[in-house]
Amino acid sequence: MPEQKIFVIGDEEIVILLGLFGIEGISMEDDREFLKIFDFLTLNNSIGMIIIALDLSEDNSRYLIDFKTNKRSPFILHLPDLFRDDPDRDVLFKGLFKTINKITSKGE
Repeated sequence: MPEQKIFVIGDEEIVILLGLFGIEGISMEDDREFLKIFDFLTLNNSIGMIIIALDLSEDNSRYLIDFKTNKRSPFILHLPDLFRDDPDRDVLFKGLFKTINKITSKGE
């Protein structure tokens, strides 16, 4: 199996921090160019994992959810901002909690 790389998309601090561990990345202040960069990275077979440490818009979050449910590679890890004032506005968290709620309520 060929060796694959990890790549990070995020704010400058996280890109620099993970860069100290040898992880390549690109820093973004907002997610306007996210889809173009993300699609380009997913076409690169040498990338096995993409870490996203960026506050995504609702449209970009939905795109990411669709990608994660329909494709197995590369592995996508979204690191949400745990220090934000309103964690309920994160579309990925909302979707995850709805799914967990559906699974646990069927077991009753």
